[in-house]
Amino acid sequence: MGRRLLSIVSVVLGIYATADAQPADRDSAWFRIDANLILIPVTVTDARGSNISGLGKDSFTILDNRQPQPIAAFFAEDSPASIGIVLDVSGSVKDTLNREKAAAHAILQLSNPEDDFFFVTVSSNPGILTGPVEDASKIEEFVRSQTAGGGTALDDTLYYALNQLRSRPRARRALVVISDGMDNHSRYANSDVMRLAVESDTQVYTIAIDRPRANVKGVMLAEIQRGLAFMDDLAEKTGGLSVRLGESANPSTAANRISSAIRNQYVIGYHSPDSGRSEKWHRIQVKVNLSRVNVYARSGYQSR
Repeated sequence: MGRRLLSIVSVVLGIYATADAQPADRDSAWFRIDANLILIPVTVTDARGSNISGLGKDSFTILDNRQPQPIAAFFAEDSPASIGIVLDVSGSVKDTLNREKAAAHAILQLSNPEDDFFFVTVSSNPGILTGPVEDASKIEEFVRSQTAGGGTALDDTLYYALNQLRSRPRARRALVVISDGMDNHSRYANSDVMRLAVESDTQVYTIAIDRPRANVKGVMLAEIQRGLAFMDDLAEKTGGLSVRLGESANPSTAANRISSAIRNQYVIGYHSPDSGRSEKWHRIQVKVNLSRVNVYARSGYQSR
């Protein structure tokens, strides 16, 4: 499936890769040769949140700074992705860790068998537990073994994870964050994380764990609410999805929404009208010629 996707993109873009190159080599080649190509993974859902499949190229309109752009590449299939899973195991999630672990387990179970993963935990420092692996069961072993404790350096961990993902050669990169939003130990700020997320062309998906209100008071509650708002904003700006996991909600249901969004995407490519001549922010808008639908796509890019 991944080989077919790369072959399609190579033909559409006229890539000068050798015939016997491996898929990863072709992927790297067309990124180098066609630096002005902007790729946008897009998820389309109906009013109930169910994914809409089967749309064609003509169903979409791309606007770059409000100007319509010709679509140079279009494909829609469940191609392999590089996925980072960030699991909050800090002291603040002691009461909710089992639900977080259940959500992470479900994400892994529902993934494309050809996806590759890495796993990072949130505590006083980023816990780097495993590098990119294609065997989801290895990640599950790490998930099961986690215990809660320490401070919460959520922004630092997100910054590290995004840096890891930006070096992955696959066209689709996703970061799944499972946390209560608390941060009391980071050197990086929300703005640093947001900037890197946009620059790295990574879609961020968040599962925000609602903690029992009886256990959260005053300043801590305000900090958590700010953190959850940032998680929502991070997902929206990068074209991902934010899901709240209430006290009585099933973690598998939240994980299924995230996994379905990752696996049911359209990837649309167009050439930047800027051609790299200036450094400026380009706002991207993706429109679909259907009514009452939700469109999830990244909000823009910085030309270089």
